[in-house]
Amino acid sequence: MFKTFSSRPALFVVVHCFVWWIMILIAKPNLDRYGDMVEVYAWSQHWLAGSSKHPQFLPWMAKIWFLVAPQTVASFYLSAVNLAVALLGILALGRALRLGELQVLVALALGALAFPYVTLSDKLNMNAICLSIWPWTAWAFVKATSEHGGKRIVHAALFGVLAGLSMLSKYYSIVLILPLFAFTLLPNQRWIWRTATPWVAIAVYLAVTTPHILWLMAHQDAIAYAREQAGDDPTGKRLYYIAKFIAAPLFYWPIPFILAGLFLVEGSFLSRCAQLARLPRDNALLSVLALGPWLLTLFFAVVGLVELSTPWAIPIGFAFMLYGIANADPRLVQENGPKIVSGFRFIWPIMLVGGVIAATMDAYSDNVNYYRPEQEQAVAAVEHWNTRHNMPLSWVSSGNLAAMIAFFSPTPIEALPSTPDTLPSYYPERANWKSEAGIIACNVEAVDPDTPDCLQEAKAWALLHGLQSEEVTFTIARSGIRFPREVPFRMSVVYVWPR
Repeated sequence: MFKTFSSRPALFVVVHCFVWWIMILIAKPNLDRYGDMVEVYAWSQHWLAGSSKHPQFLPWMAKIWFLVAPQTVASFYLSAVNLAVALLGILALGRALRLGELQVLVALALGALAFPYVTLSDKLNMNAICLSIWPWTAWAFVKATSEHGGKRIVHAALFGVLAGLSMLSKYYSIVLILPLFAFTLLPNQRWIWRTATPWVAIAVYLAVTTPHILWLMAHQDAIAYAREQAGDDPTGKRLYYIAKFIAAPLFYWPIPFILAGLFLVEGSFLSRCAQLARLPRDNALLSVLALGPWLLTLFFAVVGLVELSTPWAIPIGFAFMLYGIANADPRLVQENGPKIVSGFRFIWPIMLVGGVIAATMDAYSDNVNYYRPEQEQAVAAVEHWNTRHNMPLSWVSSGNLAAMIAFFSPTPIEALPSTPDTLPSYYPERANWKSEAGIIACNVEAVDPDTPDCLQEAKAWALLHGLQSEEVTFTIARSGIRFPREVPFRMSVVYVWPR
């Protein structure tokens, strides 16, 4: 099989991502503990043009996915599909940059061991979607600036589409697009502007993004959130975050960098580092792709335009391993490259065993997030109502807990970002909510939840609007071979319905 990968690197990607998916399912019985994934689901319930935080390309993809996929933990780890698209994009980009097939395969194998593609990509959020969309955007740009005739125009249009979708994935994608624009202004690249290529790309890009821009002008929620990213931290704290971001390539990509240094270059430690870090000969575009997003982000932070968040570094390294492999010793790539790829005959079993070890450690530790009964509590909250009332539940509010209940509910129910009378401007109005039954979810804790204020406020809200209300608290503990300890959780909700 491993000899086959040398001629079929796409097969390597598929096998790797399948093993990765199984590993995640073994290690994680729940969705991410930060609530990013159920937040994406909540946004995906409608074809929203935007939100109070992010553009909506990922929620659109999630909506399409859940039209055919069941609403389960296993299917929500469609992050495995996202990972496959990301690695296939790196494969296509390496080929477009005219690297050899073995070079590209070795770069893929090394990149697959970087933390953004191992431990950080399972949480499908706006950083993770950039892992997949950025390499394909870069690929289209490379093709648009290297092909001839009609193919160049086709790839220019593709670049416009993908650049637009990158911006609709996360506004941070500007750090990818601006370096590519700057590349076309280099003296030996200005000829591009005398062709139709950039104008086609710009026209298509504007066609993709203009509806969202017009939406932003009419809705200030997202703009206000973006302004908050500038922050007003003291100088010392800003310098700390900048230093962390400078070092991000070292602590997000240590394994591939170490392997490349050990097996693909020779000499002293410093000479190996220097060889891997040097600008690749005759490949200025690869340098822009690998270093541009990282350096531009740092520039924005230094001049005070943004307050850095280390997770922003997750997508910036999509070309790091292509950059490193372009600098590697060709002889050592031929000798040791296949050994690195063949190493996955051990790495894949280690990943699966590692998933079992991680799950076992969580099962016998104080990790309450492992034991959090997300699906069980959602089912309990909905079925408690259904066994006592003929009126179906129509909505649940608010926040990530509401999204969790809606996602795992055995019957359809909509998660609202707030109570139905105070929905934000980006969310569709719910005109008939006073004639519907709903849930106001208060809290989920492994100890007695401190929710009296929430419960009283929810019942007061129902009374104010002429609705009946009922307060219920559930206590549920997971059981079975994966959950040897008894860790009870309590969830309080208030049902509201018309009189």
